[in-house]
Parts: sequence; structure tokens; C-alpha cells
Amino acid sequence: MKKDEMTTLLRSVSCDENTITAMCNAYELGFDQGAAASEGMKTLVVAAADVIKSFDAGGDPYTGKFWDAYNHLQGMV
Repeated sequence: MKKDEMTTLLRSVSCDENTITAMCNAYELGFDQGAAASEGMKTLVVAAADVIKSFDAGGDPYTGKFWDAYNHLQGMV
């Protein structure tokens, strides 16, 4: 649901403006958290791909970036 759809729905059931403002703030916080988690997942997948490429090439893969990204995501929970 988009934010404007949510506010329309809340107004249609006669919620007061303080409730609508609080819900908009919560929506934005959730949106920001989702964007940060998405960026963290992208970093984790890229690091994992680098480990696999190094392993496939017969090298000794460095896993530090992978574990840093993993631990960062764990810290978000």
C-alpha cells in the first residue's frame, strides 16, 4: 500500500489527524529501514559472489567482506 492510499483509507474511517500523522511517520520509518536492508543485502550478495569466484578460480577466498556484511545485517534485526 502506498502512503497516499493509507492516508485516504484512514481518513475514510474518520481517524483524527494525529493518528494519520503517526501512521505516516511509522510508514516512512519502515520504508527507510527497508531501503537500508535492501542495500545491505546487495552488499552481502556481491561479497558472496566474490568469495565464490575466488574459490572457483582455485584461489584462497577472502571472506572478511562477506562476514562484515552479514554481521551488519544481523545487527539490523
